[in-house]
Amino acid sequence: MSFWTSEEKIPISQTKLSIPAQHGLEYNPSQKCEFHLPSGVGFFQPKQSYLNLTCQILKSTVGDPTRLQLDAETGLQVLIKDVRIYSGGSGRILLEEYQNYNTLVALKYDYETNDTLKAKRALTEGATVWSSDSRSTTGMPQTQQNNLVQNPYYKPLPPQTGAASASFDNASYLEVKGLLPLQTGIFQNDKIFPIGMTEGLVVEIVFEDARRVFRTLDQTNRFRHLQGNPFFHSVNGSNSGPDEPAAANGSKFQNFFIRRDNCQGWSSDISAFPFVVGEEVRFFNASTGVDNPSIADGVLAPKIEEVSYVAGTTNAIKVKLSGSYRPTAVLDQSHVLYSRAIIAADSYNPTYRISNAEFVLQKVEMPAGYTSKLASMMKSGGAMNYDFTSATNYKVSQLRGERVANLRLPLNESRAKAVLCIPTDASASGTKQLLSAQTTYITDFDLQTSSASRAWNANHTQRTGLTGVSDQITSYQLFYDGALNPSRKVSCAKISSKKSIDQQPLIELEKALVMSGIKPFSMLKFRENFCIGRPLSLQNGVYDARGKDFALQCEYQEATAPSVDKLWMNWCIHLRRIVISGSAISLQV
Repeated sequence: MSFWTSEEKIPISQTKLSIPAQHGLEYNPSQKCEFHLPSGVGFFQPKQSYLNLTCQILKSTVGDPTRLQLDAETGLQVLIKDVRIYSGGSGRILLEEYQNYNTLVALKYDYETNDTLKAKRALTEGATVWSSDSRSTTGMPQTQQNNLVQNPYYKPLPPQTGAASASFDNASYLEVKGLLPLQTGIFQNDKIFPIGMTEGLVVEIVFEDARRVFRTLDQTNRFRHLQGNPFFHSVNGSNSGPDEPAAANGSKFQNFFIRRDNCQGWSSDISAFPFVVGEEVRFFNASTGVDNPSIADGVLAPKIEEVSYVAGTTNAIKVKLSGSYRPTAVLDQSHVLYSRAIIAADSYNPTYRISNAEFVLQKVEMPAGYTSKLASMMKSGGAMNYDFTSATNYKVSQLRGERVANLRLPLNESRAKAVLCIPTDASASGTKQLLSAQTTYITDFDLQTSSASRAWNANHTQRTGLTGVSDQITSYQLFYDGALNPSRKVSCAKISSKKSIDQQPLIELEKALVMSGIKPFSMLKFRENFCIGRPLSLQNGVYDARGKDFALQCEYQEATAPSVDKLWMNWCIHLRRIVISGSAISLQV
């Protein structure tokens, strides 16, 4: 006797099928890549299918070398700018279009994140994670953009007590393989997709401009988490104590040692030293916020010639320079080392190369009886509806001088669920400016008891154009259905001032993320990736946005003007339906 029964189950088998890119073996920035997924597959499992590719960074042909990586949180996903998915056959129908795809992925990965997901993305998507091997011992917060020892983009320095003198070049960068689940409605759907009835699918991918994808290590950057950089110890390395004599003003030296802080010298090798041979460096006083350049022999900042580990009483890393360094002021243990490889260059032009691009489908073998029954139903006038959650990006520009902005959003979705509005920095910055972070938007400050200055301990973003900026916004409301929603202004003044937290915009954002299918495991990036969210329905409900006068109204501080022009990425999350009737395919939005 059975106390329960189960629904009838259909036995299926699954196999993986690799479809190479349609044109070309290699791709460069801004190029387009197409995959033609054949109708002969019949059915496939979208969430188990993925884009497979290999990426290699190519160093700049101008300026000095420095270690580069892709965006730490999104990894190889940052390389994808636009995604378009069409039905197959001669009469192609655009089923989905994601303009600035990587901005939505960045939002999802910044908020739908925890240590487990970060580790998974590091293994499969080329992201990086925080590691104790590259930790700060002087108060810098944990950062994913600082993992030198376990970084997938370049060969690590081997554990050694000897010296490293080889210049950092293209051979130092690794070919990174990524298995990228496309974050689109179709490919994030749990339901099996009937690709045989859509005459196949065409997936079109446009790769991102090179200037928007690269990042430096935080431990080498002057304008990001400066207190995490290696500290100067001495020129002779006689001991590792705090009483080591300083280098006098104008004194001349070619070798120096670094302090046993920030993982520089704690282990018996040079594997955690973030700078490379051939890189131009300079010292900065982390207590006073003043540069300490060299005046020696006409050389402003000599380059690193050799790095070695010195065992003994110091147990520290020794750096040999290509020329003499003569500090313009007393050089003591309050000084940190930073890179001038990018800052000192007239321009900087690293790029990347994509190869071995293929789409891997999880093919599902349905029983012959089921397939024939389905085909018979379609021939007799039946129809199949395939629903999935998708997103459309409505881009709106805003000039920095606007203290009150009324941004019209021409939403045209019949089953909308939420809107996610991301105000990205639209500054026309080049690769040099974005990589050095010298003039980019300030996300927050590393406040230290040793200094009250906010000018030099500001953390500048390297994710310009990818993430949202609050930029002196004080409040917002949305207008639709002839009314302001919420009924009272949502205050953001504390967030934009970078001094505290406003709870209400985070509550609104959390509800919107949930309705968008994004699980907000963490809200820690609310300053670094600012977003205005509004749920348009509750639970599994939807909202008809067609023909509505939809607008976002923002107010900014009067005392301090917004600092950047903005391009708002306004993502409307909604349900779409593919209707298959006989040989006809239509799309309902």
